[in-house]
Amino acid sequence: CVESVKSGRNFIIKPVEDRKRMSWLGKLVGGAFGFMLGGPLGAIFGASVGHQFDAGLEGMAGESFNPGDQQRVQMAFFTATFAVMGHVAKADGRVSNEEIGLAKRVMDNMELNPELREAAVQLFQQGKQVDFPLAEVLRQFRVECHRRTHLVRMFVEIQIQAAFADGVYDAKEEKLLLDICAQLGVSRFEYQIIKGQVQAQHRFQQSGEQF
Repeated sequence: CVESVKSGRNFIIKPVEDRKRMSWLGKLVGGAFGFMLGGPLGAIFGASVGHQFDAGLEGMAGESFNPGDQQRVQMAFFTATFAVMGHVAKADGRVSNEEIGLAKRVMDNMELNPELREAAVQLFQQGKQVDFPLAEVLRQFRVECHRRTHLVRMFVEIQIQAAFADGVYDAKEEKLLLDICAQLGVSRFEYQIIKGQVQAQHRFQQSGEQF
């Protein structure tokens, strides 16, 4: 099931079970799970955590932990969400404070610990780079989330929120989002529905602030 969460100025939808199981992230950061994931997602996650979790490897010595399908999917979602969010934020040429604020609210909603918040920041920074491998990242994300349409929809909604965050839905951002949807198998019709919902929420929040 999906629950709607109001946080600050933005609404983020997230599956209840996925949120409750986020505790696995705290254990995985001590290992090289990014490299176990493989592909471009594993590469950018590994580059984001760098050496900051090396100490955690010692703490896990003697532990046996084999990530299953659920953990693999969640790590793919975590990695793709923040990296692509940075890419969308940079689409119009600059990243605004509002877009950074949205990224922080998503981190809050995911209840990330300090280490994973830092990893999320680094993923966001990687997404801003001109050589960011968007097509490869989306291709692997779609494979990892096979048949989990609620995660793909949530991913798309967060990216659209990122585009709306600064109050201007730039043409470059929309072109990029349509391309993202096409690569994830999300129809233009469904994109318009999600966009309309996010736009309505954005207007409601603005009217509330004015009131």
